[in-house]
Formats: sequence, C-alpha cells, structure tokens
Amino acid sequence: MLKQLRNWHGQMLEILQKQTGLTNYQILWIAFAEGLFFGLLLGWWWFT
Repeated sequence: MLKQLRNWHGQMLEILQKQTGLTNYQILWIAFAEGLFFGLLLGWWWFT
C-alpha cells in the first residue's frame, strides 16, 4: 500500500515538473516554504 502511494506521488511530481518546468531543487524549496508557512500559521493559531 505505501509503496503504491510512493510510486503514485513520484509520478504526480514528475507530471508537475514537466508542466511547470521546475527543477527538483526548486520543488524542495517550495515544499520547505510551504511547510514553514503552515507550521507558523498552525503555531500562531494554537498558542493565541
């Protein structure tokens, strides 16, 4: 089950890369920024 999910996710990322022309490095930075943003948002919501 997890192997199928991993393969599906990899295929979807490849399709996204072909459509947008982004490199692996750019996608990693986008994922990092997204995680940071949502982490800060969740932390702000949780602690206020």
